[in-house]
Amino acid sequence: MNLSSLTKCDPAPQDVGPDTLSPATDPGVRAPNQLGSTVRIVGEISGRQDMFVDGEVAGNITLPEHTLTIGPKANVKAGIKAKYVVLFGTVEGNIEASDRVELRNCCSLLGDIRSPRVMIENGAYIKGTVEVVRELTAHPLMQSHSSSQLLGRHSWQAPQQAEILHA
Repeated sequence: MNLSSLTKCDPAPQDVGPDTLSPATDPGVRAPNQLGSTVRIVGEISGRQDMFVDGEVAGNITLPEHTLTIGPKANVKAGIKAKYVVLFGTVEGNIEASDRVELRNCCSLLGDIRSPRVMIENGAYIKGTVEVVRELTAHPLMQSHSSSQLLGRHSWQAPQQAEILHA
């Protein structure tokens, strides 16, 4: 194993990055949009394609059915909602993903994560909470309790055992 690859902050060639992306030319093409390191956007970003951000964004980013990659040079102060989020750079804001969040070794996150799957590499910096969400129908025991109980707002109590009646 090469130790330099463990501390490298740039996406590896197999990862999404500016050198591996082709510009989006048609909404039906799955090639991501790119915001380069010299771009600064203040406001709302939403889209129906994958996106790579390596510049500055302040506001909100919403890609409900697509992947958002925050590059190593990015400085994002935004709430993020996407299907899949990969973080190499700096984010100040909450991240909500419907599929997965990946925090790579050189990223910095000041905010909360909410997703069914979360992957955190050694070296990633997080100041916030991580909530791994599950479907309420995933387990029969979970169905009998309210969502506020499942989120820890109330203490959980085991179901009462039925009395055994002898005839």
